[in-house]
Amino acid sequence: MLSKRLPLFVLFGGVAGVLIGLFSPLLTAVIAPVGNIYIRLMEVVVLPYLISSLVLGLGQLAPQNAIKLFKKSWASYLTLWATTFIVLLVAASTVPLVERAAVVNFSDTLATSAGPNSSLIDLLVPDNFFQALTNNYIPSIVLIGLIFGIAVQQSEKPAELLAMLSAIRVACIRIWGWIVFLAPVGVCALFADTIGSMDPDGYAAMTIYIVVVMLSALVLGLWILPMMLTAFLPMRYWEIMSELKEAFLISIVTSLSVASLPMIQSAAQRIARKHCANENESEQREIIQTTLSISYPLAQIGNFFILAFLLYASFYFFIPLSGLQLLELPFVTLMSGIGSPTSSIGAVSFMASWLNMPSETTNLYVETMAITRYAQVLASVAGFAFITFLVTFTFYGRIRFDIKRFALTVAVAVVCLSGIWSLGRWGGTHIQLHSETNYLAMGLPDELQALGDQNLVSRLGPLPSATANAATAASGKGDDGRVDVLGLIQTKSVLRVGINPNVMPFTYENNDGRLVGYDVEMMYRFAQSMNVELAFIPYSWQTLTKDLADYKFDIAIGGIYITNYRLENVTVSNPYYENPLALIVRTDQIDDFSSRSKINAIENLTIAVFDDPVLVPQAKRSFPSAKIKVVKNYDGLAELQDVDAAIWTLEQARAWAISHEGFSTAVPRDTASRFLFGYLMPPNSPSLSDYLNYWMGLQKDNGVLADMAKRWIDPAATDVSGI
Repeated sequence: MLSKRLPLFVLFGGVAGVLIGLFSPLLTAVIAPVGNIYIRLMEVVVLPYLISSLVLGLGQLAPQNAIKLFKKSWASYLTLWATTFIVLLVAASTVPLVERAAVVNFSDTLATSAGPNSSLIDLLVPDNFFQALTNNYIPSIVLIGLIFGIAVQQSEKPAELLAMLSAIRVACIRIWGWIVFLAPVGVCALFADTIGSMDPDGYAAMTIYIVVVMLSALVLGLWILPMMLTAFLPMRYWEIMSELKEAFLISIVTSLSVASLPMIQSAAQRIARKHCANENESEQREIIQTTLSISYPLAQIGNFFILAFLLYASFYFFIPLSGLQLLELPFVTLMSGIGSPTSSIGAVSFMASWLNMPSETTNLYVETMAITRYAQVLASVAGFAFITFLVTFTFYGRIRFDIKRFALTVAVAVVCLSGIWSLGRWGGTHIQLHSETNYLAMGLPDELQALGDQNLVSRLGPLPSATANAATAASGKGDDGRVDVLGLIQTKSVLRVGINPNVMPFTYENNDGRLVGYDVEMMYRFAQSMNVELAFIPYSWQTLTKDLADYKFDIAIGGIYITNYRLENVTVSNPYYENPLALIVRTDQIDDFSSRSKINAIENLTIAVFDDPVLVPQAKRSFPSAKIKVVKNYDGLAELQDVDAAIWTLEQARAWAISHEGFSTAVPRDTASRFLFGYLMPPNSPSLSDYLNYWMGLQKDNGVLADMAKRWIDPAATDVSGI
């Protein structure tokens, strides 16, 4: 089936794909569909092959052979799963557990729980077989195949049905043989698309996970399982590897474990003829076909590496797992990981929802899987071969145990896994494992930053003089005596934006001295839509309303709260976000801030608040027994030893805490305060307000606001304007 030169052509295709992905985004976009088509062609015959093989294999078996096969195979599966999860335990232990979340929400009224998109029952026992086919629920498809196979087995042998199923199975294998020769082109397109869409920050933060999984899967697939077979079968290591080399090669070339099934079947039949020569050859073939078909979902051990991924993801997203969740994780992984490699994506989505992880967890898995899938697929192929060989020999009573080979297998595995564990732990101290959520290191998207350097904080101009303000207002007055702010912006081709550069994650100064944040990006996009220049003008919280009334700028941003006073005195946009009151606290003291009553019981409590006309009175109302320390901003908060906590809203406190080691965010119980965020404009500016509100509605509809929310406010957010 394989051309001798095919691997070389695939290598050339992979190298070409990497180069295209790095240097030609246009060509990458053109050929990306080719890779998608290639994968779909390989997968389109998986379900026909699986169903026909299961029904055919069980249908051909005599009932007594089927019962015997079950009795002889369960121990092999338990051995495989136990071995795999021991390796996974080592891989997973390379990541430190998160003791505390970046945000601990103690408020019952704020608890949100999104149920999983599919439950384990849906995956295992479907109420609609065709829906299971549509959703690629491999475990349930296997269950249905087993039921139908047993039903056919118990009836008169329908020769026509079995002949048809045999023809379908042979056709599937033939189709795979044709598609394999498209591998060089398909791999080129897949590599180009992977490289072109790669998220460097995500890969950098998950480097240790990728390395640990790759090495662990290779040790499991290339040493532990093949060598363990030699401890039970009358075969040597290199004999087994020689039989499986084509199966390993085709799986790596195609990145699909299913492509290896015909090679494993052929290898198993050759070995059975050699070592079980006295048995019925037709029966041998049926046993091997049935075992291999069942092993495809049940021995897909590459999927089980999602256990290690989820532990790394918990550290990546600052989300702790409870002791009960850690105990349940292996079992849920086993049940969820049953299926095809693509079904592991659905398993991650399901388990991420179960563990209360953000929706971005699945995207992170898909990104890292672009690299790890090759090792995961190889491990799965070794799992198929392990089950097929071991069950066949067990069925015919050809098993014997070699303690020396087993001891050698364990000894070498211990050395290799110890090295992987040491590498993972060492790497964790030298490579950033967390997501790149240090807000001080973030910047605006390149296409916006390229518009100019006006957001350099060092270049922010002073407030305009009173004379300039009067002249600006006078030039924009209409016949009714009102200032047409929108007309002024269009006439002068400049949007003047008032900012306070100390409000994470809305408007703040990053490590490069640039003004960045959600609101800053919003204003860049708003000015771009009007085709005007952008000018940032600093303001003070205490004079914000007066500055707007004096027309010192056209719009004010910076995570500004909507209050009755501001609604009465200036023009306010529609709210674009809502957030509860929160506290920045030291992580080791977070339990002391779980409720208002516990907070007010703290002796000599000191709470910091920056000089904001909304937050200062709010702090006094919420915590009357505390000493309120007013500070200029929170830049030096970490150095204030006499401060127990600082008050802010949830996402602002979260952004600050993530960017400063040793701090977390607490949302206490019994604090009903919630804040609406909006943009402020000068009094009587309905034209600008209406234009801004309508424009923000368009940005919401086309997904821009959801994309900005994921970048700045919360990686798990999908929208921040749904108020």
